[in-house]
Amino acid sequence: MITKTIIKDKDRLEFLPRHFGRNHLKFEMLVYAFMDKFCTEYTGGFWQFYTLDNGGLFIALDSDQSFEVINEMNYFEDRMSAQSASIGVNLFALNALASETQDQRIVDYYDALRDFSAEHSEASKIFSFID
Repeated sequence: MITKTIIKDKDRLEFLPRHFGRNHLKFEMLVYAFMDKFCTEYTGGFWQFYTLDNGGLFIALDSDQSFEVINEMNYFEDRMSAQSASIGVNLFALNALASETQDQRIVDYYDALRDFSAEHSEASKIFSFID
C-alpha cells in the first residue's frame, strides 16, 4: 500500500522548486489550468502538497466538495472527490510537462502517481478520466 504524507506549512515554499526546479511554476499552473478545464464547478481554493512513499508527489484541492468532471476528449463525465479529480489533473500536468521537457524525473513522478492512483478508492474514475 502506497501512503501519502502531507507537506507541513513551513516546507510548502520549497516543495515544488525542489521537485521541479525551474519548471515548478509551469507544473503548478498546468494543474490549475487542467482543473479549470475539466471541472466547471471549480472556482479556486487552497491546495495541499503531498509526497508518496514510492517517490511520487501530487497537489490536491483541500475540499470536501465533489466535482462534476468532464473530459470531452474521451467522453468521461462523472462526479469525483476533490482529491481524485486533483490526482487526475496532476497526471495530465505531469504528462504535459514530461512531454515538453523530456525530463526522466517527471516521468518517474507520473509513474509513481499512477501507481498510487491504482490503489485509490476512486481508481476506476481516475483512470477513466485520464484515459
